Amino acid sequence: MARPEDGVKIRWLGALLLTMCIGGCAAEPFQRPALPILNDPNPTAMRKSVAHSVANQFTSDDTIVIDAPFHKMAILGVLQVDRRAGTFELVGLNPMGVELFHLSGDSSGTKIRSALPPLMEQQEILFSIGQDIRRMYFDLVPPDSAAADPHSTFVRFTEKTPDGTIVYEMGGEPMTLLEKRLKGFFGATWRVRYYQYTSAMGGALYPRGIVMDNAHYHYRIIVKNRDWQTN
Repeated sequence: MARPEDGVKIRWLGALLLTMCIGGCAAEPFQRPALPILNDPNPTAMRKSVAHSVANQFTSDDTIVIDAPFHKMAILGVLQVDRRAGTFELVGLNPMGVELFHLSGDSSGTKIRSALPPLMEQQEILFSIGQDIRRMYFDLVPPDSAAADPHSTFVRFTEKTPDGTIVYEMGGEPMTLLEKRLKGFFGATWRVRYYQYTSAMGGALYPRGIVMDNAHYHYRIIVKNRDWQTN
């Protein structure tokens, strides 16, 4: 259950990030074209196809919108990911190019490399954002042990973990990861959806749009990719 202080921290985050507020009501930020019908889908081949299309190292230049209760703010993000090493670096800037925070992460967790002094008092939120980055960009292929449930336009893979059931949904042409979420007792603890994949040399695919919903802190992260390149 969310604590009252969690909402206070989110409101502080809106003020402390010194970002520009964006008006308008909440709506789905990306559109997904109709998915093609899958004819006799092969779950093993689907996993291999998605694994082959995932870039192991890349740099992404994004506009990141943090949509929290009563606040909606945008920052500029520069993200570097090395999936083989299991590491990432995220620098958040305000629209004037001033560095707000610098996060890094590996298999042991997230580290705050730097942050504006007031943000250091809200470290729990920064750690949560770092954890969400890992959920969004790592472990994008279900393990071989995951159960497969074919549907007409996608295949749902499920894998039980100590924290709940992780669900992956794959579909489209070319085959891509559409959604990833963790199911808890009261529903999805977190949920990531991927949109508008684009291709690069070597067959790598990258989503131009990502929506991350965090049910614990009641915020949504919307990533609008501006540029990316494989390293």
